[in-house]
Amino acid sequence: MELSPIGEPMHIKNRIKQIGKVMCSSNDADCHKVIVWSNNELVKYLWDAWSEKLKAYGYSWQKFLKILKLMTGDIILWAIKDSITWDELLNRVLSILEAYSER
Repeated sequence: MELSPIGEPMHIKNRIKQIGKVMCSSNDADCHKVIVWSNNELVKYLWDAWSEKLKAYGYSWQKFLKILKLMTGDIILWAIKDSITWDELLNRVLSILEAYSER
């Protein structure tokens, strides 16, 4: 699956991180999950960039959302923990999208 590279959405990352600092303790995984998925900002960002190509691979918004839910831990590592880079996150997302693709 070839999807165009997209820039790191620092505005989304910073918002997630700020809300996380206010709402969650540093190790509150359940709280971090809620924060990462509030408003689906990251998923919307990715969908806006890739939706045309993803549709060709059998993805609807709903399927894309379900698959990205599997990536919650990775999104937390990128947005809150700063443990992985944006490129690492995108590579992981692409891998799982390929695994669930209908092509």
